[in-house]
Amino acid sequence: MSETISIYMEQDHDLIDGIAERAVAAAAAGDWATLEREGSEFLRRLRRHIEMEEDLLFPAFEQRTGMAAGGPSVQMREEHVQMQPILAQLQSAVSGQDGPGYERATQALLEILVPHNQKEEQMMYPMLDEAMGADRQALLADVKQMAL
Repeated sequence: MSETISIYMEQDHDLIDGIAERAVAAAAAGDWATLEREGSEFLRRLRRHIEMEEDLLFPAFEQRTGMAAGGPSVQMREEHVQMQPILAQLQSAVSGQDGPGYERATQALLEILVPHNQKEEQMMYPMLDEAMGADRQALLADVKQMAL
């Protein structure tokens, strides 16, 4: 069986989660070099993941299903908007070597991100795979190209 959008994007969630865990551990330990590296990588990867969804996946889903006004992708975008100020707080904490601030911002982000990822994995991505049908592999190839 060929790779699905669901599998690829869930693996990306897992990769991003692992980076986040290392950044939080570094923040708690006051390991600024690791926080700089892992915290910056976490933000870069999460922002790229959101871009893949908003620039490629969600528009393709909306075009195929006609669910542009009130479908699941609309809710996912709203949650992405809610995350933006917290991502800015994380960036500031990394730049300022503020371990406690990084930990607080991470906790605030997780309150949105954990249920957000669950909705994507349980609903959005499977619906997207189904809606794309035979065109799924071409869209996935575009997503992978964007990931580089």
